Amino acid sequence: MLLVAVVTAGLVTAPAPAPADAKSMMANVAQWTIERMVRTCNAADTSCTWSFNIATHTANPTPCQYTVTGKPASHASTNGVHCGGFTISSGWSGQFGPGNGFTTLSVVDNSNKLIVWPAYTDKQLANGVVVTPNQSYAPVTLG
Repeated sequence: MLLVAVVTAGLVTAPAPAPADAKSMMANVAQWTIERMVRTCNAADTSCTWSFNIATHTANPTPCQYTVTGKPASHASTNGVHCGGFTISSGWSGQFGPGNGFTTLSVVDNSNKLIVWPAYTDKQLANGVVVTPNQSYAPVTLG
């Protein structure tokens, strides 16, 4: 009887297989780590500098630094920022209500056609402090 219960429990909790007509876009590579992420904004929140390293774990980390402006700059979007062989874009969202904003970046490896979407809450990015711990993301293939 115990064997039947164990087998039944396994069937109930096992994930459903992907449909035969679906293709996983997850890349067969190591996760990328965004290292030492920091966003520093001026007192008026009209200019913010982003600084971080992109570590794919297949080469030395690529440093990335750029400045955005806006009112407020902490909510400003970016598009087409180049850091080494990567292109960075970002967008801010307040969809979870006041005090719960977040920024999602897209980090594209142009030569290998891979992308990750790092995301950071406003609370993580507050006061120009480096986000700890570093965060890792699974790359997805483009095309």
